[in-house]
Amino acid sequence: MKAPSNNLGSNNSARRASGLPAVIAFGLIACVLYGVGAGLRGDIGILLEPLMAHCNASYQQVSFCIATMNLVFGATQPAFGMLAARRSNRFVLILGAVVLSASMIGMTLSNSFAGLFVSLGLLFGTGAGALAFGLILSSAMRRVGPERAMLISGMLNAAAGLGAFILSPTLQALVNAGGVQFVLEAMVVPALLLIPIALVVTSADPKPRAKGCGTEQDCEGHSEEASPSGSDGSTGKHLFRRAFASRTFVMLAIGFTTCGFHMVTIESHLFSQYTSYGIEPVSASWAFSLYGIATIAGALHSGWLSVKVPKGRLLAFYYGFRAAWVLAFILLMPKTLPFAVLFSVGLGLTGDATVSPTAGLVNEKFSLTEAATLIGLLFFFHQIGAFASAWLGGVLLDATGGYVALWMLDVALCVMASLASMRIQGKRLSK
Repeated sequence: MKAPSNNLGSNNSARRASGLPAVIAFGLIACVLYGVGAGLRGDIGILLEPLMAHCNASYQQVSFCIATMNLVFGATQPAFGMLAARRSNRFVLILGAVVLSASMIGMTLSNSFAGLFVSLGLLFGTGAGALAFGLILSSAMRRVGPERAMLISGMLNAAAGLGAFILSPTLQALVNAGGVQFVLEAMVVPALLLIPIALVVTSADPKPRAKGCGTEQDCEGHSEEASPSGSDGSTGKHLFRRAFASRTFVMLAIGFTTCGFHMVTIESHLFSQYTSYGIEPVSASWAFSLYGIATIAGALHSGWLSVKVPKGRLLAFYYGFRAAWVLAFILLMPKTLPFAVLFSVGLGLTGDATVSPTAGLVNEKFSLTEAATLIGLLFFFHQIGAFASAWLGGVLLDATGGYVALWMLDVALCVMASLASMRIQGKRLSK
């Protein structure tokens, strides 16, 4: 079977960043594009209770809006991947920045559950889905080359943690200063600034095929990569069929669904859980901030490990560690600020660490254009888990009065994901 091409093309080589400093500089620009949306999405739990008062909604209703946002975020990514193949990554990323800004404005105007559902659940989820990891990674790879893929992947994952680190205390400070409406109005500015950043990140992307191209000469300067069929002429339906015929992809889907459940348990409910223990909101936001720092370290280390250690084994360890660490906190640790910080740091070390080996395994088996769509599909599965976590958190809190049942379900899923990851076989690494 012919190995999939990375589709970077000889014309792109002249436009690639040369040298490690240039690669890192370009990677940092890409990190801003991904980190703003990911950071806002990751810290939405800080705004949960203020949004309850702002929109006259219950905890369960706001949790449901967050759950919907996570589901829409995942569901739109494969669609945006195919739209990018037809139009361009640039078109989709700019669209994402515009929709994300509109969602912030919509939330400021919302005074009911229905308004919050549309602005937070639908618009925010759609905007964040367009600012997708897979699209940003594929555009960055065209600039830096596939040999730097794991470095850029690790940096992008770290960007989500850095966004959380910066935004956690910032959002809480803005809430204290002017309320949730002031926060939302302030966040419109960085969302709009993503538009010029998207222009830079996609500067090495091939031009989309012009309509009416007749001969190869007519289409000179345009790329086959923009074809919706992909490089091998396969349709999206055929691509998905090939993906689900791969045991590796199926195991990744199981693991990433669990990852979404775990991550949104943290992002949507952990802040409120800390305050329920009597921890002051400002202190809880700083614990969240340290969680963000830990995700940076974990993501960067995972990007490095992904070229040293078999990726399936790496994923099995990450999911297994999550299960053990949650059990240690729930059953053994005192529910005080120092242990909340310790728990947050431990969670952060594996928080975004699963993305680099997951993306790496997809890139090993599929072409660059296909991988962008399939990584988006995996994020859809991720967000199915996220929807379940955000929604069930509110339901189980009302039913049990606490968070233990949610965490026990998370532990069971992490054990399942660890066992599934052990069955993944990637490329044999050279010694």
